[in-house]
Amino acid sequence: MTGFLYFLGNTLRWPALKPKEFLSLHGYLLVIYFITFALSQNGVSLANLIFTVGILAPLLIAIGQGLPLNCLDFKSSLIKELESESINL
Repeated sequence: MTGFLYFLGNTLRWPALKPKEFLSLHGYLLVIYFITFALSQNGVSLANLIFTVGILAPLLIAIGQGLPLNCLDFKSSLIKELESESINL
């Protein structure tokens, strides 16, 4: 339960701490929704595939560029955050 609350707190703090990243991510998601909607209205049968690939692409690119796969591990994330806070002090 503590791990869930930790990640929930980080998710709720993220828009306030990094508004540019937050807005650019949501802008990207809106563009993907719009492209998918336009394709589905024009009868393109691959609209669902384009939507899925478009939504997963940022995550896959981040993993390809070195996002650690243990980023959702509570203990390693907590240690990383505590180290970054001690450096910023």
